[in-house]
Amino acid sequence: MALAAMSAGLPPSLLLWPQLALTHVEEELSSENRPARLVVVGPAGSDKSPLLDEISRRVSHVEDTLFVDDAHLLTDDQIRVLDRHLDDPGAGLVVSCRPWPWTPALTALIRRIEQSRPALAVGQVDTEDVVRAVEQAGRSIDPGCIGAIVRMAASVTWLVKQALAAHGDGYCRDPSHERVIRAVGEVIALRLDTLEPPVAAVVRRASLGGDEDLPAATDDAVAAALAVGHAEGLLLRGGRPVPIVRTTVTRTTPVAQLIDLLDTSSIPSLDAEVASSLGGHVDARLARVLQAHADQAATYDFARATELYDAALAAGADPNRIALRKARMAWDRGDIDEAASLVDAVALSAEGDDHSEALRILGSAWSARGFLRASAMTYRAQPGHDFLLYAHGALASFGIGDPGPLLDAVERLNAGTGGVPTTLRVAHAKLMRGLAASLTWPAGGAFDELIRASETYGDSGERGPVPELPAVIAAIGAINLGELQTAANILGDALMDDHGGPWARSRLLLWAAWVAVHRQHPEESAARLADVDASFLPLSSREILVRDAVMLAHVRRYGSLDELRALWMRVRDDVRHVEPDLFLLHPLREFIETAPVFDDSERVAPALETLTGILHGLGDPLMWSVPLTWSSFQRAMLARDPHGQAQTVRTLSAVARGSRLAGALSAAATEWSRNRVDEGAAERIEEVASRMAEMGLGWEGARLAVTLSERSRDRRTGIRLAAFARTLHPSAAPGSATNDVALGDSGLLSAREREVAGLVLRGMTYAEIGEAIFISPRTAEHHIARIRRRIGATSRTDLIAKLQAIVGAEDGGTDNTEGR
Repeated sequence: MALAAMSAGLPPSLLLWPQLALTHVEEELSSENRPARLVVVGPAGSDKSPLLDEISRRVSHVEDTLFVDDAHLLTDDQIRVLDRHLDDPGAGLVVSCRPWPWTPALTALIRRIEQSRPALAVGQVDTEDVVRAVEQAGRSIDPGCIGAIVRMAASVTWLVKQALAAHGDGYCRDPSHERVIRAVGEVIALRLDTLEPPVAAVVRRASLGGDEDLPAATDDAVAAALAVGHAEGLLLRGGRPVPIVRTTVTRTTPVAQLIDLLDTSSIPSLDAEVASSLGGHVDARLARVLQAHADQAATYDFARATELYDAALAAGADPNRIALRKARMAWDRGDIDEAASLVDAVALSAEGDDHSEALRILGSAWSARGFLRASAMTYRAQPGHDFLLYAHGALASFGIGDPGPLLDAVERLNAGTGGVPTTLRVAHAKLMRGLAASLTWPAGGAFDELIRASETYGDSGERGPVPELPAVIAAIGAINLGELQTAANILGDALMDDHGGPWARSRLLLWAAWVAVHRQHPEESAARLADVDASFLPLSSREILVRDAVMLAHVRRYGSLDELRALWMRVRDDVRHVEPDLFLLHPLREFIETAPVFDDSERVAPALETLTGILHGLGDPLMWSVPLTWSSFQRAMLARDPHGQAQTVRTLSAVARGSRLAGALSAAATEWSRNRVDEGAAERIEEVASRMAEMGLGWEGARLAVTLSERSRDRRTGIRLAAFARTLHPSAAPGSATNDVALGDSGLLSAREREVAGLVLRGMTYAEIGEAIFISPRTAEHHIARIRRRIGATSRTDLIAKLQAIVGAEDGGTDNTEGR
């Protein structure tokens, strides 16, 4: 009586069948001229029996039709009786069964019935199926709750029905549906307990893994267990886990049993809820499993990997090893400072391979920060036979002017003691051989070896830390030889092949931008800079200096003197944030050549002195020293230092026969030093300027021609040289050391930023700008803040004035930024 009273207000139960199955049933029942022949297949609890009852009430030839439920339980003899029944063309047969087990006799019977109509699958329902059933039953359940229930049950019919029953009708006061999960979980746990232990173990194992990873069906027993799990409605077809079953398994399996299962089973991916349920338990086996899964997650989900590493550490994993894993992950995502901070302590306490790995990360981090001397010291902290560690140390030492370790390494390589020639080892071997050969002249195959080193490094697929990328070093070698097109090709190939992985992309893009602007391709350079700006990875100090150099090169070639002054004031101190090294030679040259324009040579004098000392330590190799000598000449000329100018002219003249680049620069320096140009000199000057342009120095050649056109005593010679200069560089014009091309055209403002700048000049507010170009007001504000930084605007008035010079005031716009 009490039970009846309690259940009196409960809503009626639902019959849940998928629309496709109902469509097939209707089609079969509408055929009055032939008997009904159907197979209904579904896991336990999928309303197969009610569907058979519904069909039996509506079939037209019921006296000639057999209805058989749970056919998977029949013996072969019983199935043969049904098969003979079908020999009568007027006999009907409607059979229901689970998807497993099927004997060969049952399989043959089902195939025979399917000749009339495909089997009806009733194991799963979607949200629309449930909504339709709820409406037909006159019940009231929020469609949002129905969708949530279908998702947690992965559309499995019996689980959806159980969850709907636990949910009830009317207003839902539990949007998380925790009460439903607990109630249905008890039913799932009871069903798991009734399974054979091997089957239950496989279901638990499948539920503990991730959505994309299934237990390997390595033998018939596992395959059969997966099939049983599906037939019981606890797994999806193929063994994929059901969310609410996974939750139940996680909550009901004892921790010790979970650890045993994880330790003895090869579960490719650990579910987040499982990992969190194990938190705080100290167990060596658990720590090992969590660390293995974290290592796997580190390749695609940094946040997930961090959680698993922390769980492994809490479970008793080696702190040094976890710190190393996290550091490598931080390096991969470009967070150099985080990587370095994680390995600082490890570098002092770790041993063996862990110590080597820590030194590689820390040494490369020092290089990225712009401290190559500290990088070299770090690599040398562990004497031993780690080839990569020694190679990185040799490379860093070479960059600060100490060729000894690199020459020793090459000698060992030539003696055949380099170890097994893996792709990565061969790449480093070629890199060191190329650098060693670059110290002599003629350098023989030095540059060719550097190119091969870059290509081989790309083939290795290596993404770990290095003091400098082989592609960057090879590109620098090409620049040193006056082969800018080759440098562009090297960097382009490295970007296409993803050298170094995500952390290296910005560095490659920046060097590609530097090469592009020197090749007089400002649009390409601007596009490279835009790609860097679009990256979510922070720039290291080394990369910031390269970026500054690209912008200085842009504005020197395509901007006005005022724009160059604003940029210089903004970036000039960045040269003090890094220690000069050989691999920063060309970016530092931009600072060295720009400083005298603003009487600021003292700021860059220490960098020039350090670079000179590095080159002297290497023996002043021709392949490396000529570009700096040229920059020293430019600096002396701009600073009106005749002594320094004469000294660099003599230095270039002494090595002019050693290389094409040195010869071209020597001839240019000689011409530039002339106080006047006599009649008939135009052809000689044009030849010298053309030689410079052939080596990617078209802007310098144009400057030479323009400068000498102004010194010409013959008007026709001056006009000819000025015209020739414009063929080498579009902005060349007499009477201007720098040019008046707009900063926006130089590529320092992106297309979107120029669009925003134009709207600012029209007096629009952030909200109006956002509405005009379909962005949020906050995004518009960010664009304007970035524009201010890029053009060095110090006030609102300064911003408007500079934007008018860059993009023009299309509507004579007025400043209306008050109060933003």
